[in-house]
Amino acid sequence: MKLKEDINPLLLQVFRSVVWVYSVITFLPWYFFSGAGSNLERSRRIKACSISGHPSGPYRATNSQEKLAALVHPGVETLDKMFEYAARRFPNRDCLGTREVLSEEDEPQPNGKVFKKVILGNYHWLTYEEAYHAAKCFGSGLAALNQKPHHNIAIFCETRAEWVIAAQACFMYNFPLVTLYATLGPKAIAHGLNETEVTHIITSNDLLQSRLKAILCDVPRLQYVIVVDVKPTRQTDMPRGITIYNMEAVKELGSKPVHVDRRQPEPSDIAVIMYTSGSTGIPKGVMISHGNLIAGIAGMAERIPNLNETDTYIGYLPLAHVLELSAELVCISHGCRIGYSSPQTLADQSSKIKKGSKGDTSVLKPTLMAVALAIPLLRL
Repeated sequence: MKLKEDINPLLLQVFRSVVWVYSVITFLPWYFFSGAGSNLERSRRIKACSISGHPSGPYRATNSQEKLAALVHPGVETLDKMFEYAARRFPNRDCLGTREVLSEEDEPQPNGKVFKKVILGNYHWLTYEEAYHAAKCFGSGLAALNQKPHHNIAIFCETRAEWVIAAQACFMYNFPLVTLYATLGPKAIAHGLNETEVTHIITSNDLLQSRLKAILCDVPRLQYVIVVDVKPTRQTDMPRGITIYNMEAVKELGSKPVHVDRRQPEPSDIAVIMYTSGSTGIPKGVMISHGNLIAGIAGMAERIPNLNETDTYIGYLPLAHVLELSAELVCISHGCRIGYSSPQTLADQSSKIKKGSKGDTSVLKPTLMAVALAIPLLRL
């Protein structure tokens, strides 16, 4: 039986009128006060034009027809200048945040497997001024440990605040940074370290014990291992000739006045040698200059409307990938705060979050995140 036949036509007309009036009353204020009209207008505008005049292209954004975007801020041509600019403009704003681990426990599963579950606290933050000072001291400490400008240094570490501090230190002191995925196998790690002839590597205690330690003998030039964890690292069973420091000790060394000199990079200097994941063979190192990265994040900034210091970014993808590194750099250039996470702790239902606890997105409430479209759809 049809609805129209069941309901009195007059009553149905009254219902339609009420719905129409309600829609008008609620829609018009929303339309005018939410900015929906201007958003619709912007979505209809021409966003790119052919610079050759032919439909075949190439196409370029309408606001960059004469030349490509190359700078985020006037006069800021290198990554060290960009961080200095941000620290000077946003000294007391939150920069890098890490959640405190309150407890960790094993949780048996019905299939017999045991999963690690964590209960995490609130985010603890470094301000821009604190992060800048930490990076400057760390870079100075690396120089005191005989790391030279234009000589490569490697980082093999998870995505975390210390990764960014170490990277900014290398940018400041013109140490080309060799990045390696934390998921690489032993042969790929040894290949990257030997090909770039590094003498210093920055890592975490977990990765040192689980992946790096086994191949140290296969990297003859390696002399220093710097561990980012706060707790001191034991130096047992390490090959002869390798010295281990933790990050705090290197920063303390660099804070001494005798170790403050640095050689600033030029835009053409190599900032990063980024190794691929090796999915099609041996990982390959891609050389990226300061100018390349600055231009890349300038383009990103053009495509993120109203990016500013009130935004919060959640970092969880590998920083050894150019997407995550560029996303975090563009956020830093605009004074955003960056809270760190992992794929296992992103959501309340994530694999490492204990039932009843909050995942990182629930606590941080980010306005920005990067997503690699090749990975399975995230459920937040």
